[in-house]
Amino acid sequence: MSFWKEVYGPGWLSWDAGAYYSHRLVTVYETYYLKTFLSDHSPSDVAWIGAIQSFAQFSAALVAGPLADRYGAMVIVRPFSLLLVVAMMLTSLCTKLWQFILCQGIFIGIASGLIFTPSISIIGHYFFKRRPIAMAFATTGSPIGGIIYPVVMTNLLQDNSIGFAWGQRVCGFLTLFLLAIAAVTIRPTSLRRTGAFILPEAFKIPAFSLQVAALFMVILGLWTPYFYLADYGTAHGMSPGLASYLFALINAGSFLGRVFAGAVARRLGQFNVITVACYASGILMFCWLEITSTGGLIVLSILFGATSGIIIALMFTTIAHTADHPSKIGTYLGMSTFLIGFGALGGTPITGALIDTYGGYSQGIIFSGAVLMAGAVLFTAARFAFSTDRLVV
Repeated sequence: MSFWKEVYGPGWLSWDAGAYYSHRLVTVYETYYLKTFLSDHSPSDVAWIGAIQSFAQFSAALVAGPLADRYGAMVIVRPFSLLLVVAMMLTSLCTKLWQFILCQGIFIGIASGLIFTPSISIIGHYFFKRRPIAMAFATTGSPIGGIIYPVVMTNLLQDNSIGFAWGQRVCGFLTLFLLAIAAVTIRPTSLRRTGAFILPEAFKIPAFSLQVAALFMVILGLWTPYFYLADYGTAHGMSPGLASYLFALINAGSFLGRVFAGAVARRLGQFNVITVACYASGILMFCWLEITSTGGLIVLSILFGATSGIIIALMFTTIAHTADHPSKIGTYLGMSTFLIGFGALGGTPITGALIDTYGGYSQGIIFSGAVLMAGAVLFTAARFAFSTDRLVV
């Protein structure tokens, strides 16, 4: 089986754009909700939709990873692909905060998390030396979906003859089509793991435990531009129509970052590349404090998208690399992403609360930049815990 067939064979765009569309698109929704259904709620209240969705998506991996290691990816991918589409259709009927939290936050979050982990872990079964590039390219479907879905939904929301309900259903049908492709193209291997469902001994590996701590801090601040940059741009004079495309630009940058990560990780070292990307993301976050012009925000969107894309592309492969056998990769990813999910749960509500409390964005940006830098320092420690005698790691 050729390299490219192995990478693209599992239906990379299908499951990633379909199952991992969620927190990318929820930003467009939250902006719309604050103007319509949930206009009587604060931004921090509405931010709980995305925060719960991200947490559910990450925490579902705790179950999905071990199940995939034991029974194969498709046992999980096929039924929960159907649940994801049903949850998207139910979201089209929501009008109250608790309904959005239930359908969009919990149901979509759980379904997408249960789909994502088995799909990404199966890539690691096929590769060792080329695992970074394979897993990085496998995640490029996410920013592609992050470009397509928000643009589609933004234009449908502006069309009075379609509106929110049918716009959401159109996205649901598109997801159904993509996941149907994934359901018939993902190719599981014969590797199966027996024994304990969870592998807590993984936390005795310093490189693994330090990575989990680092990624918790990184995820705590990483989503701030994804959720608040468009509103920030509008508040500083950017037209609402142009500001809505900042999100697509972040995802365009994320796509470039993931491709770059996959291309250079093997030569420069996956741990080295992701560590530098963490520092770069923190620096860009602090630079945001001084950027108010339209041109500056466009450049910031692309650059931050690129650095965050590198982190997302490589975080799975560096964790997978600490497993001593491919049959443990799903469980390692599941345990780590469950804990990292608490960072996703708290990050955007904390930032939203800071914005509400201080009546501006500076404090939220500073908080996000600080936790990103803390995560970068922890990732530096993880890199040297993994290897101290090699330059390229």
